[in-house]
Amino acid sequence: MFRIKKILNVNVVLVSKGEHEYIAFGKGIGYHQKVNSMIPESRIAKKFIPIDDSRKSEMIQSLNNVPPIYIDITTKIVEYAENKLRENLLPNIYYSLTDHLYFAVQRYHANQALGNRIYWEMKAYYPEMFDIGVYGLKIINKMLNLHLPREEAANIAFHVINSSTQSTVKTNILDVTQLVDSILQTLRVLTGGNLTSNNLNYDRFIMHLKFFAQRYLSDTMLSDKDDLLKMVYRLYPKASNMSIKIQNTIETIYEKAITNEELAYLIIHIHRVLTN
Repeated sequence: MFRIKKILNVNVVLVSKGEHEYIAFGKGIGYHQKVNSMIPESRIAKKFIPIDDSRKSEMIQSLNNVPPIYIDITTKIVEYAENKLRENLLPNIYYSLTDHLYFAVQRYHANQALGNRIYWEMKAYYPEMFDIGVYGLKIINKMLNLHLPREEAANIAFHVINSSTQSTVKTNILDVTQLVDSILQTLRVLTGGNLTSNNLNYDRFIMHLKFFAQRYLSDTMLSDKDDLLKMVYRLYPKASNMSIKIQNTIETIYEKAITNEELAYLIIHIHRVLTN
């Protein structure tokens, strides 16, 4: 059982158990409750301990000012995301996404929409997360009778990614998309703009680049053995020349070497895109 220390709104309360305090979220858990009332854990959808006291005060003050409907919207988005991803998101999303949506609507009414500068990258490289963002955008527009811009779907997807427990999406998404974009832009220059993007090989190439970028940025690249690289050099000279130029560009920007096996697979995927 948890003891209520403060009621923030009908869906959010500050509770304690033992020496720990939690911000707890749950539909209607604050309704008709009083300070020092006891509530069972089964009524709490998510709970988390803020990083420190100053952070806790900031969260409490923020949530005090947010209308309960925003918690309802966040709950629907989180439930949809968890079902789609088959994982439990980190509890902090209940605060971070609620806070974001509330201020996004305020900016909308003030004609100060910020947009999202990597909307297209998110849509192309993280379609599953983007679909969750699209769902979330539909929910908030429907429940609040608004027409938030489509870029808001990418913003919602960011919050889902940041709260995911899956290691494959924990690498900073902005860094990943920037690296993928650098490779694609270089390849477009090398092919004179003749890069066909509406085929299965291109889709596989994008997927490969996404996971390569995650490995490269997190220092978990494939081996440095050169057996495969020697073979693809011989088989795919055109793709090899392009890949070496891409390698030089990336290593100059990031000041970090690409392993031989990673380079070999890059050559293979570029060859497939070129010969589609």
